[in-house]
Parts: sequence; structure tokens; C-alpha cells
Amino acid sequence: MEITQIPPEQLVPHEKNAHSELRGIDALAQTVAYLGIIEPLVVLPADEQGNYTIVAGHRRHAAATQVGLETVPCVVVDDPGAADQLVTMLVENLHRDDLTLLEEATTYQQLTLLDWKPDRIAQATGRDLDRVEQSLTLRKLPEPVQQAANSGEVDLVSAAALTEFLHDPKAIERIMKKGAGYWGYKHAIADERTRQEKKQALEVLKAELTLAGAKVTPRPKFASEGGTAVRVEHLVDADGNPVDSEAVKGEPGFAVYINRDYQPTPVVYCPDPVAVGLRPAPDTWEARNADREALEAETAARRASWEAAMAVRREFLIATFGNAKGARKLLRPALRDLAGTRMNVPLGEFSELANALCGCPIRELPENAGMDRLTRAAVGRWLAYCEDNLKDSKSGRWGNFEHALRYLDLLVAEGYELAEIESQLHQSITARLAEDAEEDEGVDEESEEFADDSADAEALAAA
Repeated sequence: MEITQIPPEQLVPHEKNAHSELRGIDALAQTVAYLGIIEPLVVLPADEQGNYTIVAGHRRHAAATQVGLETVPCVVVDDPGAADQLVTMLVENLHRDDLTLLEEATTYQQLTLLDWKPDRIAQATGRDLDRVEQSLTLRKLPEPVQQAANSGEVDLVSAAALTEFLHDPKAIERIMKKGAGYWGYKHAIADERTRQEKKQALEVLKAELTLAGAKVTPRPKFASEGGTAVRVEHLVDADGNPVDSEAVKGEPGFAVYINRDYQPTPVVYCPDPVAVGLRPAPDTWEARNADREALEAETAARRASWEAAMAVRREFLIATFGNAKGARKLLRPALRDLAGTRMNVPLGEFSELANALCGCPIRELPENAGMDRLTRAAVGRWLAYCEDNLKDSKSGRWGNFEHALRYLDLLVAEGYELAEIESQLHQSITARLAEDAEEDEGVDEESEEFADDSADAEALAAA
């Protein structure tokens, strides 16, 4: 389609245009003033007065006039029926077998130039509304993402989800590097959301500290590390009274650094306690406290990563096994564990997951429940048990490790991509089982040697 630049004053509304379509022009005008007209108008050829009749794009024309654009991009069609012919051509194009994702998205975008809404496009083309909307968002994403979607490296749903990070191109780059497969991108997006939330919390905290008059600095070198700085909670005044961190954080002689190990947390410290008449509190072990805080921060960060991975894993379980067909895949292992009475555990925190997989409250199954429902109930309870055992195995102290390993392998076999923290758990369980096997082998060898020694002793005694 050839695009022609036409002055707004030479464009006239179509006589059949509804005035109600021209509501909300102010907001559109702000966008036009910043970006210009991105989508061309569709117009009829000029009449004797040199005016072009608008077929599609009345609101864009009104916005362009309001902000005073000199020209607007237009597609000139020969007659009113040509617009309908263009729609027919585009819709027919969608039924090509070799249509790529980008070609499909471009076709939808061309239909929007004719003022078609996504629901109308979906109805006319027979496509799902979600797919139409996701395809339209694809055109807003950076070129590398579009090409990755077009080549099949990233699925359409994952690509569309990246529009959440259009304000941060580096975030999209991180997700593209980290993601692999549908569920892999789910994990990468969840991790990036956590990162963005942490970044926002950091900015808010900085602003609050600045408004409170606090001096925000990088992390100082503490006394336990060979420096002079000491956390305020580890100091007392000349009379032995503790120092109130909140009260002194904005005072001269004190400063704040933000601990970013997990959630941004302010740490008030004194760069030089002697200069302000303070001294370390009795029995203060700066190094020990620092180690403890670092351990707590690491534990909290791992817990947050595990919870993010668990949310994606739960979505996978419901999408994959939350129906009769999917549940039948797992009926055999579920019944095997049921028959072996290895599922004698309450549903506990995983009851919601079990109910979602069952399709109803699992403890309220009707007496006349059909085989499909019973299958979903059995599998739902089994997967809840698997999740509970996986949670216990994560602690490294208890849990059926072999079962946890088989469970993770099963998920992978069904198309799930492990998050980084899940891969680490898989590796640690594998290593632990290998160590246990080596220890058992050593015990067996010692037992054989003891048996041989006993036999030799008995033979010697007999002689």
C-alpha cells in the first residue's frame, strides 16, 4: 500500500461516519503530538475541490487537526468498495498455510488501519481474541524479539508478555537470554518481575531516606572488616544507653546504606563513633552479626526464588494435568503410591492446588462422581503429595529424595523447564543420592571383609 502525505484541511469526514467515534480525542492528541500519526488513514481520491473523503481514521484526523500537524499519512483507495476489498484480501491472506507469525501480525495491524478492533478481527478471521491481541502486541516489541517469535525460538504468548517491560529494553534482553521454551520464559519473566519490584522498592526507599534528611552512601567498611564504621544498633552512648537508629539517621555524624541482598533494607551506621561520643556496646560481635545477616539475606533470597518458581510450576501442573485427559497420564503412578500407602499426609498448604486439579473441592466429591472426576481427584492428591515431598526435600534434611528426583524428571518429560533454583535442587539431590550409594557400597565391602575375617578366624580355631 502506497502512503501519501495529505494536509489535514484537505481531509473531510465520510457522510456515514458516526459522531460518537470522535470521543476521547484529547488523550489521542497527546500521543499524536509526541509520536505523530503512526497508522495511516484510508481515504478516497480527491474530489473537484481537492478534498479527500476519509473512509477510516476519523479520530486520528481529529487529533492531527487539534495538534496542528501539517500533513498526515494516508492510503488512497479508488472507491468505497476498495476498502472492503482490502479487508477481504487481508482476511483471505490469514488462511495461508505458510503464514508466519510476523505476517499474521502485520495483517492484523493493517486491519486496524481500517479502524477494526481486535474483537471484530477475531470474529471475521475465526481466530481467538487472545491470539489477535497477542499478535498485535508483537509489532510493538524490539526487532530481535519479533524475529525470535517468527523463527519459533519464543512462543507468541511469551513474546506478548514482554510488552510489560517495554519501558526497560535491558530487561527484555535479560529475559531473552535466560528464557528457553514456554515455561522457561515464564520463569524468566517471573524473575524479572521480582527484579523490577526490588528496583522500584529501592527507588522508593532512597526517596524516603532523602526526604528524612538521611545521607545515603554505598556500603561502608565496618570495624569487623578493618574499617571504622559501626552499625548504630551496636553502639551505646557515654552512659551505656542504646542509640535509636530512627532518631539519628538524619543527624550529622550518621549515614545510611541500603542492604540490597534481598528486599532493600536501610542500615543506619556511624562512620566514626568516637567522633560523636559513642562506643561499641558490650558483647558486640560485629563479624558474627554480619555473617548472620548475610545468611538470613541469602535464605530469604532463595525462599523468594523458590516461591516464584513454585508459582510457575503450579500453573504448569494445572494447565497440563488439570483435566481428565492430562490426569490419565499420571493415574498409574498415583495409584501405585496410593496402593503402597505412601500418601498418608494431609493436603495442608497444597489443598488449593489439589482442588484446582480435581476441578472441585477434593474432600467434597459426590458419591456419583464419574471416572474422569475420580481420576482427576487421585492425581490431584498425588501431585499435592509430590509438592509437599519436594518442599521437604528442598530443606536437605528430610523427604523422600528419590521420589523428589523422579517427580522433577517427570515434569521435565512432560514439557516443563526447570527454574534455576529447581535445577540446583535436582543437582543437589542427585549428588546426595550418589554419595549415599557410595557409602552403602563401602558398608557392603566392610561387611564382606568382616565376614572373610570371621571365616578365617573360625578355620584357624578349628585347626
